[in-house]
Amino acid sequence: SADRARFTKSVSAAMATLARANAVPSRAPSARASLRSRESPRWITRPKRWSRATTNAASPSEYDDALLAAELESLVEDTRAAGGDAHTHVVAFSGGVDSSLCAYLVHAAFGGVGGSDEEKGIGAGAKKNAYAAVGVSPSLPSSQLEMARNIAQSIGIPLREVHTNEGLVPAYVANEGESCLHCKNELYATLNALALDAESGFSATSKDPVLVLMYNGTNLDDRADPTRLGLMSAAAHGVYSPLQNTPKERVRQLARVAGLPNWNLAAAPCLRSRLAFGVPALESTLKDVEAAEEAVREILRVRPEENMRVRVLSDETGGGETEETAMTVSFGEEKNSVFSKRAALELDPHHLRAVELDASLREALREALARCGFEVAETRAFASGSV
Repeated sequence: SADRARFTKSVSAAMATLARANAVPSRAPSARASLRSRESPRWITRPKRWSRATTNAASPSEYDDALLAAELESLVEDTRAAGGDAHTHVVAFSGGVDSSLCAYLVHAAFGGVGGSDEEKGIGAGAKKNAYAAVGVSPSLPSSQLEMARNIAQSIGIPLREVHTNEGLVPAYVANEGESCLHCKNELYATLNALALDAESGFSATSKDPVLVLMYNGTNLDDRADPTRLGLMSAAAHGVYSPLQNTPKERVRQLARVAGLPNWNLAAAPCLRSRLAFGVPALESTLKDVEAAEEAVREILRVRPEENMRVRVLSDETGGGETEETAMTVSFGEEKNSVFSKRAALELDPHHLRAVELDASLREALREALARCGFEVAETRAFASGSV
């Protein structure tokens, strides 16, 4: 089967890599070493210095990386096969590790990384056009846009910044469970339309119609999440997901081997995901969330690989403690009618403990979030998708 053939190819490539890594030429002992050996009393046992040279074996990490490198090359070949008929290849890009690895694969397959056009199956006069595109809207933090620019530059893939208008879709703004679906519909429709428009000149001089293929970073874990309605939109728009059978943790390790600088950074979903069900996804609210998270990040010195969220609670969402939020930190009972929005601050355990033990930190956070229009209802342990 195709899967067995791909597996066999991956193992063969890994074994070849290991063979090259382990090929250490043997050396005859030097005269000085022989003299030391003869002079040493028999009852003195010299400690053995185990190294790759003496054991002639790869370390577990080298073995794992060889397998990952082979798997990475197999994914590039699969991507090339899937998009072979398309002229334009567009990666829906965010700067996160999933879409970054996807962009790496597409760029390696069609954008000029490794090998000639002939080796990639690109014939004369059929040069492929591959680029990443990031949707720019109030739901994208400015820091994430900057990250996307840096990662695209690191990969070497061209980046296009495309403004999207999901905020004009009433069902998106209502935020009643289908916002992700409407957001992705807007994104994919916009990317496809712009790609077709940009290639209109090519189609005028070619007998064959221009085919545009879009890609995203959906992984195996994403497919198991029933809340990801954006997957329905991707299917409707014919988006290809090179990582659809790859678990999230495997994606990170593949990204590390590929040399992507964001391989271990915390997930950074859109700002709309911070809003509880029914909280309108207004531009002003999204900007307030962005400002609040930047303030928290600065006060607590949250590193890029650490998790932190400012989640906007609905009127019905209580701030009380439950079994799941046993480490909740109270910011006091006093309520101030000046605040327009109630928020929950989510942190990784060590930051949560620091806030719990330091009253001055709690006050600094309270004041910072108040300036952004939020009353801190509670501080709790980070949980992905908790709203």
